[in-house]
Amino acid sequence: QSATSYTVTATNTAGSDTATVSITVRAIQSNKVTVTGTVTYDAIPITTGLDYTNISQEPVKGVIVEALNSSGAVIETNSTDANGVYTLYLDKLIDIKIRVKAQMYQAPVTAQASWDFKIVDNTNSDALYVMDGTLASTGTGSTQTRNLNASSGWDTVDSTGYTSQRVAGPFSILSVIYKGVQKVKMADSDVIFPPLLTKWSINNRATSGDVTVGDIGTSHFDGTDLFILGKADSDTDEYDLAVVGHEWGHYVEGKLSRSDSIGGGHGDGDMLDIRLAFGEGFGTAWGAIINDSPLYQDTDGEKQSSIGVNNNLEFGGEENNPGWFSENSIMNILYDIYDSNNDAGDTLSLGFTPIYNVLIGKQKNTEALTSIFSFISALKVENPSASAAIDAILATESIASISDEWGAGRTNRQSENANPLYTQLVAGTPATITANYTATASSRRQALGQRMFLYFDVTSSVDYKVSAFSSTGEGVLVGTYSNGGKDGYYLGSNNFTSYPPGRHIVEVFIEGDPQPTTKLNETITVSLDPVPDPVGDPVGAE
Repeated sequence: QSATSYTVTATNTAGSDTATVSITVRAIQSNKVTVTGTVTYDAIPITTGLDYTNISQEPVKGVIVEALNSSGAVIETNSTDANGVYTLYLDKLIDIKIRVKAQMYQAPVTAQASWDFKIVDNTNSDALYVMDGTLASTGTGSTQTRNLNASSGWDTVDSTGYTSQRVAGPFSILSVIYKGVQKVKMADSDVIFPPLLTKWSINNRATSGDVTVGDIGTSHFDGTDLFILGKADSDTDEYDLAVVGHEWGHYVEGKLSRSDSIGGGHGDGDMLDIRLAFGEGFGTAWGAIINDSPLYQDTDGEKQSSIGVNNNLEFGGEENNPGWFSENSIMNILYDIYDSNNDAGDTLSLGFTPIYNVLIGKQKNTEALTSIFSFISALKVENPSASAAIDAILATESIASISDEWGAGRTNRQSENANPLYTQLVAGTPATITANYTATASSRRQALGQRMFLYFDVTSSVDYKVSAFSSTGEGVLVGTYSNGGKDGYYLGSNNFTSYPPGRHIVEVFIEGDPQPTTKLNETITVSLDPVPDPVGDPVGAE
């Protein structure tokens, strides 16, 4: 056999991708058999819930396939292609079985993309899901076909529920990740995806607690691993492709770009902290983009027959309480910027690559906190001819033109206070800001206006102490950031910290967890003080 390298370019409407591939020509040997087949999984669409009357078999793409001998040793490995087809070259007259692993793996190679995505069972010591064929002889012929299908496990005769192993679940999740990888590769041919474990189990339920028994709370990305619900007759998410895409979007934002989101509760109509609003809106938009569907549907209930959340990202401006603080507004904006469908206020079809370039560039490196302001201002800089069309899309969500990453002209308040989104803090001159907001049931500590932002500029390294005190003596937590990196939270004041040159963010908020409908009105004084050296001069002063 011999190997030859070729440069191949693939082009479609989303762009082009060029890579160097090695093609190996194998000589036909009389003692070898080509074992090939197609790997599929049972896909279940959503109508008024999961529609088990319309199950289809879809290809399992890009996963590892192994041939195991009678002793269980792996003797040959390959991966399925974009049609779910695998090919293995094996000795004749040996007993083997085919194993399909719930793993997409591309080894790191110079100037090529790489990844390692696994679906594991968090209630079984993070065991990797696999699907095994039967042990049988390779025979005496030159080719042998062995197809495998991952069953949903649903009783399709009486529709009583899941009555056998739900083998298809992990491969349905991987189908979304595969689409995401292909989308990113078109914009970034040598992208390196950090390894990711996606933890799915039929025991994963909407109860918070011990994840090793399935109490994961909800489908979520915890900064390291991705968790997906799977408890039947309650809330399963493995077939909710938009939900999987949303959570994988959090992974992409956190690992390839940058997320300053504080996490926590959020719901329709909430006026959210700018970081949380962008993070959740981005996740939903990302899922829609990689699935190329504006529908965000989350099924639940007995027999997964209901749709708990049902959003169409094409219906911009129709949600409750639109604005730059709304995750719904942000997901509609991002999807309208991407998609090719023109509707009210949307004449833009910018596609995927410009969005991705902002994510891994200016959004990742902004001195401000990550928000719709940092994203849109960067998108306009990189795509100036689209500025007017972007403003038109913003207007459908009751958002005025965005001119900079600092949200110029906006106030970090729900109502009467006119404090700017960011207040400048000058050494030796205390700043007074007002915490004024009403908490809601789904976003108590995440409400717009509870966390207030200031900034200060450093021209040369110097030690500063940041202090904050409320007018009523309530405890005030202080946090400082540099390019998204958090120094930590401190009660009342932070420690003496040496700040490098650049712009630094200060976050202050009242300690405690306000109850729903609680209206808070606190005046907070924030000070930035240079740290004196032993002879009385500020450290670093000339």
